[in-house]
Amino acid sequence: MDMKKKSFNELLSIDNDDKKIIEMIEKNPDITHSDIAKEIEKSQPAVGARIIKLERKNLLTKQVGFNIKKVDIKVAIVYISTKDVENIVNKIENCPFINHAFKISGEFNVLCFIAASDLQTIEKLVDLCFRRDENVVNVKTNILIESIHDFVVPIDFQIEDFDGRYCGPECNMRDELPKFKFGQEIEE
Repeated sequence: MDMKKKSFNELLSIDNDDKKIIEMIEKNPDITHSDIAKEIEKSQPAVGARIIKLERKNLLTKQVGFNIKKVDIKVAIVYISTKDVENIVNKIENCPFINHAFKISGEFNVLCFIAASDLQTIEKLVDLCFRRDENVVNVKTNILIESIHDFVVPIDFQIEDFDGRYCGPECNMRDELPKFKFGQEIEE
């Protein structure tokens, strides 16, 4: 049985020119179509058409956020072991404060990145979303010390106003949480 390993070109349905375009834009997102055209020996309109094709295939995307390698933001990597992974996914998929989330294999089945200006805010969010959830078996939180590579994290500035109750209007927990904070009732 011949199990030939597929190349990126085969898996992504791209050619070497597409690959070179992706590499050039990754290295310098501000590179011009003219500069790319010179490098791959194609016309500027041909490069523009290829870039549009790559964007439609989700092989080129733009993400605005903080490069955690270059700014002083606290980032937690949170591992969650849950009885029902879909329950947690539904809970956090619209959370503005979970910057990235992944289903993973192993002892933990969800991985989240949470960024804030201070560790206390991250801790409140982890407590609210995960530690208080009956579906969650275990939570492990690691704090990122330093990013070796550029890593862009989108951040919702409303996290500065997070009071430990719920994340905001889109929070899936908003209606199920008691309206109490630190033992006192909170007025809406």
